[in-house]
Amino acid sequence: MRYCIDENIAKKHHLPLPELLLLMLIKQGFNIPKILEYAIKEEKVIQDMFGNYLVTQHWDEELQKVLLESDKDVPKDVDLNYLVGQLRELFPKGIKTGSAAWRGNVREIKLRLQRFFKIYENIYSDEAIIEATKKYVESFNGNYTYMRILKYFILKDEIKIDEEGNRYVEQVSELANFLENEMEQPQEFCEIR
Repeated sequence: MRYCIDENIAKKHHLPLPELLLLMLIKQGFNIPKILEYAIKEEKVIQDMFGNYLVTQHWDEELQKVLLESDKDVPKDVDLNYLVGQLRELFPKGIKTGSAAWRGNVREIKLRLQRFFKIYENIYSDEAIIEATKKYVESFNGNYTYMRILKYFILKDEIKIDEEGNRYVEQVSELANFLENEMEQPQEFCEIR
């Protein structure tokens, strides 16, 4: 079965996403405590020192793959080969000090791009993405100390805390910022003489 959920529509019907997903599980007859116990035992889920449940990195990646492969509007990874190659070439070679490889590996960059296209509904062309990435890298004038590595430039999950003290994940994209700002730039017109 394929489920398509629009979080805004769920909110309109007074069903925040966590409650909607919980109701779907219960409606299907699943035993929630038993599922959670199993997920912890299999190390798919862990509990942090504050008692919050977190999906482990490996299983978060697997979850993302299932969601992205199930979405017919997200480009398949073979369709991203050209774009991935172009973006990786724009970033410096080597390792960022105290971090990871600037360019990352092909698999992780494809996954980030698929997530990006899912969030931003595939509205940007490859050319626009390449140009925005080029401008981002050039904006550092060779001093890359504060520049994000490629995968985090495309999309980064940042943990935030709301006013009630609840933790949530917000997806941040410098790529989207550069693309949106580029679209807002006034067009220059040439004066014909």
